[in-house]
Amino acid sequence: MVDHQEADDLIVSGLSVYTDAVDGADRSRLEEVELKLSRGEWLNLVGVNGSGKSTLARVLAGLPEAGAVGSMRRGFAGEEPAAYVMQQPDTQLFGQTPREEMAFVLEWQGVPASELPQTAERMLARADLSAFADEPWARLSGGQRQLAVAAAAAGRSRLIVFDEATSMLDGAAAARVRAIARELHAAGTAVVWVTQRLEELEPERRVVAMADGRIAFDGSGREFIYGRHPLREEPPCLRCGLRLPYLASLALELYRSGHLDAPLPMNESEWSGIRGRAGTDEAI
Repeated sequence: MVDHQEADDLIVSGLSVYTDAVDGADRSRLEEVELKLSRGEWLNLVGVNGSGKSTLARVLAGLPEAGAVGSMRRGFAGEEPAAYVMQQPDTQLFGQTPREEMAFVLEWQGVPASELPQTAERMLARADLSAFADEPWARLSGGQRQLAVAAAAAGRSRLIVFDEATSMLDGAAAARVRAIARELHAAGTAVVWVTQRLEELEPERRVVAMADGRIAFDGSGREFIYGRHPLREEPPCLRCGLRLPYLASLALELYRSGHLDAPLPMNESEWSGIRGRAGTDEAI
């Protein structure tokens, strides 16, 4: 008997994607990928350029991919393509202003005309663009345009894919895009977050790392950054060709010298807890 949740999962099985090379030989961008994504899950998809992460992201979003073989059951995501936010926002803009963009997307999603104005206003507010709703795109920054794309793409989707959507943004705009993703996730939307920014990973959230078109790691963020046995093994992120963030390198150094205990910190709040304990110990 098949578990109800499992029957609802998005499942990729035996997925390979081939590209014709100049010499006539096939080159694989993905090779025998097996992956399951559950309703409402947050999946971080990481890897260096050319690792296959964006190809896999497009497949998960339900976008056509030439040269793909294998099978996929869409499950909770449905048969229509999922919301997909790319690096370059300008390629996804159809309206002339943020308000027009929201209206266009809502009409395409079949939202009743009577609900359009209010829904568009909520979407603009979510992206902090209410004051710029009728400004042409040329007057908005790249970060504001990306926020508009993220807010519009979100809509009523059960799955949204952010493909390095913050890579071209400054810290404030990147944080706002990520906040939109968190809001959607809290409301039950599954999120695939594609990134090379390892500081965006969270300790217990799932990370899938790609290398040479294959899944090289599938586990928690903390394990990906530090490994299961930091004293005896190279961190998985390094094996995948990615660099450790500065604070993670510092944590490993302190751990290996006996000045820091496991679990090793992953974010500012965990580092703050360590600094607080250090302050208490010094007072004692």
